[in-house]
Amino acid sequence: MKKYLSFMLIFYMSLTCLASKTVQVTGRAAGTPDKAGELALTDALRSAVREGAGVDLISESKVTNFQTEYDRVLTSSFGYVEDYQILEQGYDEKSGIYTVKLEAIVGKKTPGMDKVLGLRLLVKRMGSPRVTIECKEKIRGIDDHDYAFSSSVVEEMAQRNGFELFNQNAVNDQNSRESLRAELLGDTLDSKVKKAGITSTSDFKILTNVSGSVGREKEPFPDVYVRDVALGVDMRAVWTDTGEVIATVSIPTKRFKGEANMNLPFDMPDQLVRFYLSRVLQGKEPGSGNDSGYKLFRKIIAKWIVELDLGAKIKLEFKRIDKKTLDSLIAKLKGTKGISYVWRREFDRRLFSIIEVESRLTSTQLEDVVLKSLNNKYEVDQATKKSLRFIPVNK
Repeated sequence: MKKYLSFMLIFYMSLTCLASKTVQVTGRAAGTPDKAGELALTDALRSAVREGAGVDLISESKVTNFQTEYDRVLTSSFGYVEDYQILEQGYDEKSGIYTVKLEAIVGKKTPGMDKVLGLRLLVKRMGSPRVTIECKEKIRGIDDHDYAFSSSVVEEMAQRNGFELFNQNAVNDQNSRESLRAELLGDTLDSKVKKAGITSTSDFKILTNVSGSVGREKEPFPDVYVRDVALGVDMRAVWTDTGEVIATVSIPTKRFKGEANMNLPFDMPDQLVRFYLSRVLQGKEPGSGNDSGYKLFRKIIAKWIVELDLGAKIKLEFKRIDKKTLDSLIAKLKGTKGISYVWRREFDRRLFSIIEVESRLTSTQLEDVVLKSLNNKYEVDQATKKSLRFIPVNK
């Protein structure tokens, strides 16, 4: 009986040690509002993990520069943080400090998270970003090819990570069909909109540029033929609505000696390129370190998390607005719940003035706030998820 009780006590204590812990922490960072917000959220989550799980993510993930690799720390946090809620957030223009206070439930033990599994879990938890992929290649020594070899590799990586993938050509074909239908029904405006492709079907575009060369056949050993290959990759992720570049990854040119892989089909250079591109983009080559396409996906997820939790950065454009009215609007927006900061970018009384806001409000909710603040003297001319354009009401 005593042995049984002792066993139960030890078992209970072990469960207690592994139980989740709720903590309240504050993260701070200096800089421009958009960048500081990302860093402040990451700092808060890092502090939550350190306090709740007793793990320092900086040393664990061997990050030497927190500010330049905040996305790595942010995504690593989700191995421990089971859930969290933002309690307060704000940006102090005088000090240039962004502050985030949150409550987090932190697990004691991190699950095994490789590059793919870790990102997939994050995507599932935070919702799936919609992406389109565009690839361009310039590879010497290979016949011109209409289809980019890197497309299939990047698409496969996106799908493995749980991204919602759209084919841009298919989207364009659908827009063309809907444009023709609208034209046949006499809706000229709808036809023009569909033909122009104004409406976006993705949150991000992943742009991939590949450069390299395929060498001539050579015979390093009797009756053994091989080819050398060299490949370099540049990748960018941009917001589809605004064209803002939110992440870049440059994979330095890697050179592959044919003698090292004599079992590859030297007489099929396109297959050689496909094989090596897959290894380069997935970081499978020795010495790749953190240089891979997964680094870009991690940056996209980090940006996605920040936008969902701190609020989206939305651009507001106003045609022919005077400075007094604009200043009054900025003051009202700063006092609106759900808006973290307001930033005036440009002022032009005769053309367009631009301000940016970070807001948890949807674009529709923000639209209502702006129109009421301007006493309905303006109306919406164009609206997307990331931008709103207002023009004076014609009387």
